[in-house]
Amino acid sequence: MIIRVGIVFVAATVWWLVLYHVFAPPGEYTRSAHVTRAVGAAVFTVPMVLLARKLLDRRSLDGLGFSSVAGGCRAFLVGAALWGIPAWSAMALMLWLGWADVTVLEPFSRTLPALLGLLVLVLLYEAVSEELIFRGYFFANLNEHWSTASTVVGQAALFTGWGVLIGAAGSLGRALLFFTFSLVLGVLRAATGNIMTCMGFHAAFQVTTQFLANNWNYVDLHDPDLSIQGLAFVLLPFLTAPLAMWWWHKNRRPIPAPN
Repeated sequence: MIIRVGIVFVAATVWWLVLYHVFAPPGEYTRSAHVTRAVGAAVFTVPMVLLARKLLDRRSLDGLGFSSVAGGCRAFLVGAALWGIPAWSAMALMLWLGWADVTVLEPFSRTLPALLGLLVLVLLYEAVSEELIFRGYFFANLNEHWSTASTVVGQAALFTGWGVLIGAAGSLGRALLFFTFSLVLGVLRAATGNIMTCMGFHAAFQVTTQFLANNWNYVDLHDPDLSIQGLAFVLLPFLTAPLAMWWWHKNRRPIPAPN
């Protein structure tokens, strides 16, 4: 198991470094570089994980956490809601209280296509690619040998280490964000058994935070105390999502055994 996980971890790390430094060299943000990295990540990750599962693990793809199309769509929406409802509600409250300000810079006819375009990029680059590797492949392999709690922590450690190695978690604060984010995603994966829940949560977080950042310039967020970026987008949903999963499990009715 360690060798198989190590092979996929090294392959993912090397490929992301290639995406960062060869296909789209780092520097000032450009849309073309974002598209190149997003497409490159998905084109490499999907076949890599599927082949690793078949050839290295010799296991079925079911262990990656997929379900039917309808079930997957529902799980994706649940994941998006687990992040979006507390985050967007808190943001609305903070804007009403005057803790932060949002200025719309472009008309709706231009903002909506840009938002949908970002959603596609996030799905390709982060929500699908990263979840397939960490909450899909790594979670499945670790969970075959470890307890669920150890698996959740283990995949979070791998995700954080990967973020450090590729330069995405280059500070202590970023490393802590990576670790806590992946812990929450691991809890969602363990609680629902469906990787699409993780993809929905991941997509909602990334689309919102990236669209309000400086690189897109359709909406300007003035958040001097980081009330929205810290409390509404991170602390609150990262706490409420695991609590919601705990409440759901506690109140779920057991399926009666057949006679």
